[in-house]
Amino acid sequence: MSKKIDYIISELEDQYLMDDDSLRPWIIGFSGGKDSTALLQLVWYALKKIPRELRNRKVYVICNDTLVENPVITEYVYGVLKKIQQASVEQSLPIEVQKTIPKLEDTFWVNIIGRGYPVPNNAFRWCTDKMKIKPTSRFIIEQVAENGEAIILLGTRSAESANRAKSIKKHAIKGKRLTKHPNHPGTFVYSPIKDLMLEEVW
Repeated sequence: MSKKIDYIISELEDQYLMDDDSLRPWIIGFSGGKDSTALLQLVWYALKKIPRELRNRKVYVICNDTLVENPVITEYVYGVLKKIQQASVEQSLPIEVQKTIPKLEDTFWVNIIGRGYPVPNNAFRWCTDKMKIKPTSRFIIEQVAENGEAIILLGTRSAESANRAKSIKKHAIKGKRLTKHPNHPGTFVYSPIKDLMLEEVW
């Protein structure tokens, strides 16, 4: 592995073991795409380097099911999640897989047929908020209520786009790994792979 990858793993290991975090759980949003998979793999490597008796912080891998994905894709992702959970148990890692789904009133067909919403488009993308953001937000809020605080690990990268780079820079705090989440009190954001290039992710 490259020095950059080794550095990220070492940084993840260090952050996981920080005493001042009071065991705030880590929450990793997992879609099965390249960036979230790379992030989860690096967290996995870091956890494996930590002695078993020190793996006390819970790591949640959450995956959102909109209930309208292609069945073949859904079956594949659910299969991957099952393997992640099985492997984490076998390797004594503090990783727990959680699936989130929209509430009935936020589902696609209730809004299209029941409420007469137009099909989502670039001007009115109601589906993203109702079917993805809200279910994930509920899980985050539950964790903050239970633990006081939580840390979200994002697989965002500056090299993805100019807008993404601008957003990462805007929220960054010099000399700090964690930044405050703009919408969730008691929630912090950690972006370990923000400096990776596409080739390095692959």
